[in-house]
Order: sequence, then structure tokens, then C-alpha cells
Amino acid sequence: MQKYILPIIVLLGFVGCSSAKVNTNNIVLASMLVLSQPTHSKTPLSNNSIIIPEDTADTVTFAPNHTGIGFQDQTKAVNGVRGSGFSSGSGDVFSLASIGSSASIVLEWSGKRILNGSGIDFIVFENTFYYNNNSSARFMEALIVEVSQDNVSYCGFSPDYTFSPETTYSINPTYWRNFAGITPSLYNVESNVLTGNDLYDLNKSGGDGFDLENLSATNDYNIGCNTTLRDKIKSEGFVYLRLTAATARTNIDTGVSFLQDTGAFGGGPDIDGVIARYRSIR
Repeated sequence: MQKYILPIIVLLGFVGCSSAKVNTNNIVLASMLVLSQPTHSKTPLSNNSIIIPEDTADTVTFAPNHTGIGFQDQTKAVNGVRGSGFSSGSGDVFSLASIGSSASIVLEWSGKRILNGSGIDFIVFENTFYYNNNSSARFMEALIVEVSQDNVSYCGFSPDYTFSPETTYSINPTYWRNFAGITPSLYNVESNVLTGNDLYDLNKSGGDGFDLENLSATNDYNIGCNTTLRDKIKSEGFVYLRLTAATARTNIDTGVSFLQDTGAFGGGPDIDGVIARYRSIR
């Protein structure tokens, strides 16, 4: 959803008021040791004007059949993160629909497998921002995050909306647990370049971090997950990452879809990019 212009609308509305987790018995250990910290050999973009780190998901495996222009250009999801900070959303994004098959995108890292290492393993960047500079009041378009080894069976992180009543939308991020699209994006491949550990420090990079150690075995959305698959992904890593607008999924606590911000318009979440810290060759 093209919400980078919403800060203007919001402003008008407020006028006058103011442990290392790597399985040492696993075959991927050797590769893990080589790539256990962010590497920053560079991959040029098509226009050769910007270079992006190998941390960045670079392949769109599935995306809605949009026009390929502007916010419907799927390459915007893999051409480097361009966060705009706490007060506005990036314009360099790919917009999903809020419901239906066009509400999901699947990304991967070409020739790479994403591994379970120490701390945050990957970060999802969407163009969330604060309402009126208030960190407890945010424009959010929540995303459900799932990972897979075969692009058929997925496991996720048991997202849970905890506001009471759950049939009422809250702009407070506290109530949106284990979703992406909740935290503003600060990292920008052009204007706020981060490297090494700084890139995975959420206080510096922004975005929503996920740790494969917290992967769930639940199959709430009929995605093929179970304990065996969950543990396999935790020990061997994943290849495919799927992002789905929360509004396209049913909240099991209410029996209806997850709610959308009343200020949203024109579609669903806007994908800026994903980076992954621990990678090995497939």
C-alpha cells in the first residue's frame, strides 16, 4: 500500500492538537563458520549505480502479477533496503494486496541457504512509521512471516494479536507479537549504510528481526508445519521466505481476518526488503 505520503495526511489530522544455536553435528557447520557474520561483498544492481550486500534477498520466487511499474514493480522487494526512518515510509517498495493470492510474496537468496545462528537470523523491512512522532502509535500493515526448505511446506512464528477485544484494531505495536511490518525501517543502502554487527542491531537498522530458534511447529494456517519440519529448518536452515499480509489470514482467536489500520488505503503491506545474517551455499 502506498503509504509513504501518509505522514502529510496524519499531520493534517493533528493540526491544532497537538547462546549459539548452531547444531554442531549438522553438515552445514563448515559453511556456517565461513559465513557466520555478515559478509559484504557486493552485487551491482541493474543500473550499476548502487551496490547492495549479499545479506539482501535477491530473488523473487513468487509475486502478484502486477504491472511492473512503481509500487507494482516486484524488483523493489530485492533491490536493497531504503528505509525512511521513524516518520515516513519508503517509496522504494513493492505493494501487496490486502487479501487473496496477491497478498503474498516469496523471496530467496540466490544459491544460498539461510541458517540458524546466534541472535537475530533475518530482518524484514516494511515501511511502517510513527503517528505524530509517538512510538506507541504506529501506522502498521502487519505481515505474517514463514520459511520453507521446498516452497511447499512452511513453518512460521505463531503471530498473535493480543489487544482486547481482538475485534478492535490497535495502533500500539505492543499488541502485535511475532509479526513483521511493525517497526520503522532505518537502514538505507544509500543514505544510512550499516555494516557488520550494526546491520543486525535493531536499534540502528530498524525493521522486524526473527530468530529461527523461535520458529513454531504450529499448523494454524494449514501450511504443512509440524515438529519434525520445524526442527529440520532450525538445524539445516531454509531457502524460501514467504511474507503474507495479515489481513489475508484468519485470526484463530476470532475466526475472522486480522484487522487493518483504518488509515490504510490502496492495498496491503509494502515490502522494502529482507536481509539474512547467516548464509551457506546450498
